[in-house]
Amino acid sequence: MKMWYDGYFGGDLHIYNPKSGVDGMQSLRLKSFWSSTETYEALQVYIDLNMDGLKEAIIAMLGGDACPVDVGTFQNDMTSFKSRDDILTLLVHLGYLAYDEDARAVYIPYEEVRGEFFRAVKNGKRAELVKMIEMSDRLLEATLRTGMELGG
Repeated sequence: MKMWYDGYFGGDLHIYNPKSGVDGMQSLRLKSFWSSTETYEALQVYIDLNMDGLKEAIIAMLGGDACPVDVGTFQNDMTSFKSRDDILTLLVHLGYLAYDEDARAVYIPYEEVRGEFFRAVKNGKRAELVKMIEMSDRLLEATLRTGMELGG
C-alpha cells in the first residue's frame, strides 16, 4: 500500500491517496485507480509542451530523481506558463507531483502516479502526430473525391 498510494508527507505524517487506497482494499489488488479520479490527458499536454526540458525532467523523475524547482514564479493559474518551474508547480497543485520544501524539489510521489506519468510520456506527441496524419488522409481523400466529381 505504501509503495502504491503513499507519497505526500507532512513532517512525520504520511498521506495516502484515500480513494485509491479504498479502491485497492475493496478490489484486493494494488493498481492504478488514478484514471477514475483524473485523466492523464491534461498531464500529457503539459509534458508535450516540453518547456525548458520538462519532458527530460519528468523522465528523470520516473527514474526516482527529484527535480529542483522555484515555486515562487507560479502565477496561480492554469494558462500563464513562463517556465518549466510554473508547470511543475501546477502539477504539485494538481496532485501529480509532491514538493519537498527543504530540498526545494519536486518528485513523483508514489507508484500509482508514476504509471500515469509513464503513460503520458509514452503516448506523448506521437498520439497527436497520428491524429494529424489521419486528418491529412481524410483531407486528401475528400480532395480526390471532389476532383473526380468535378470531372478531374
